Amino acid sequence: MIRRALLDSFRLRLAALFGGLFLASALLAAVCLDQVLSDRIMLDQGEAMSSLAGSIAKAIEANLRERHREVLLLAQTPTYIRAPLDGDELRQSLERTKQAYKYYAWIGIADTQGKIVSAAGGMLVGQSAAKRPWFIHGLHAPFVGDIHQAVLLAKLLPASSAQGEPLRFVDFASPVYDPSGKLRGVLATHALWDWVEDIIRERLPPKSGLETFIVDRQGNLLSPFEAVGKMQAPAPMPAAQTFRLGPWPGGGDYLYSESRVQEAGLGWRVIVRQPKQQALAALNRLRGALMLLGLAASALLMAAVYRLATSFSRPLEQLAGTAQRVGGGEEDADWAIRGGTQELRQLSEAMRNMTFSLLARKQQLADVNANLEQMVADRTEQLRESNHLLLRKAAELALQARHDALTNLHNRMAANEQLQEEHLRYKRTGAPYAVLLLDVDHFKRVNDTFGHDAGDRVLRHIADTLRNSARATDFVARYGGEEFLLLLPETDAAGAAVLAEKIRAAVEQSQAPDVGRITISIGLATSNAADAQPEATVKRADLALYRAKAGGRNRVETETTA
Repeated sequence: MIRRALLDSFRLRLAALFGGLFLASALLAAVCLDQVLSDRIMLDQGEAMSSLAGSIAKAIEANLRERHREVLLLAQTPTYIRAPLDGDELRQSLERTKQAYKYYAWIGIADTQGKIVSAAGGMLVGQSAAKRPWFIHGLHAPFVGDIHQAVLLAKLLPASSAQGEPLRFVDFASPVYDPSGKLRGVLATHALWDWVEDIIRERLPPKSGLETFIVDRQGNLLSPFEAVGKMQAPAPMPAAQTFRLGPWPGGGDYLYSESRVQEAGLGWRVIVRQPKQQALAALNRLRGALMLLGLAASALLMAAVYRLATSFSRPLEQLAGTAQRVGGGEEDADWAIRGGTQELRQLSEAMRNMTFSLLARKQQLADVNANLEQMVADRTEQLRESNHLLLRKAAELALQARHDALTNLHNRMAANEQLQEEHLRYKRTGAPYAVLLLDVDHFKRVNDTFGHDAGDRVLRHIADTLRNSARATDFVARYGGEEFLLLLPETDAAGAAVLAEKIRAAVEQSQAPDVGRITISIGLATSNAADAQPEATVKRADLALYRAKAGGRNRVETETTA
């Protein structure tokens, strides 16, 4: 009897029920959340690795752009344009440039015959660059035929470092012209591959277990040297995928992410990887901690519930007896209880008040319901008006986001959207389109001479002229600064050239405020079936605009065909 009474005890049953439910819930939650936590941790790890790979790729791109620009600008300085190629002045300039950047292993000048005439570094003056397979690409017919483009190459030279590792370089080159525009020679540099390794070391967290690889466009490993020729890189990931968990060529499961170095069309991939077990180590630790925490919490909960149930059981029996008497018709029954917690005493008082006020509250509830219905109707009307106002504001903001405040033309964002739409239409129907890229000649001189306010008035004048000269179906936008873009739907190269010349003449014949006569240069390009994106057409138009500028300005240049 004693054992049965103990098993029937409210306190014991409540404690066992709560403890069992909590433990079962914890186990069920652990099973359900295990995959979620695994995916979450994997996502966090993958995104962190993706961010790291992107950081390394951007740093490499920035360094490539800096060296590339440095060589281009150096080749355009008066010393390289006018000074003798084998003179002391140019040689001293080469030495200063080499000393300014610690990764330059060699920098020199070759004449148009491929002979080194001045250098700072390992190659001797007088040596024929044509005999060096890593340099000839920058000197002979292929380079001269594309004289406006600088050369950027990644090479492995036969020489070796002190540690026995082949010297690896990233080469930069630029043509050098005399004042008349005649080719004098080529300025070329060898930048040690060490700068890539230094970028990686600076960004890898210490003792993280992460590995970083550099892979070229053909899938060959460039870094680290220990892996070159001994390890294969995985296939490139789709553009929409930021990381991947799976087998690595050669064995082992890894979590890895990659980012691309697009500078100068290199197409390198920066891959950061970590072994799967190491990536999931945090999840395994979390599982053990959750299990221990669940067991401890269950034990504590059972003890707390048992004690709490004890304080509830006796006062509840008193309340139950009073409720029975009230149910039997004893409306003035005494709800006071002996002992118990403050909450139970409040419950007793609340039940007494409930008995006396139940009928009175019925009418009050009816009145409240009526008021609530009116309030809901009023609030619904207010929300409807607010929604209309928000829609109007959103439309106004969308319009402002796609228009240039100074000229009231479409802005670059609107132009890119329109280009994408026209490119899709071209792919679907085959109807060609053309792009005109316009740039105001000597616009900096206008700002410097007449002030920026006058420059703004000139830009508005150009915008009005374009609006008046373009056709109703043409799309006119300010593309940036003093540059404008016209998108001509269903227009071939001949039709676009006619309109471009009309616009050029209209600007030249007009009188700009404050300045008077002003001219523009125009680059023209048409859609091409080989273009994957509309930016390719804009790029060709930009190259044509560059030729128009180089050819004397105030003219229209059409894209060249290969």
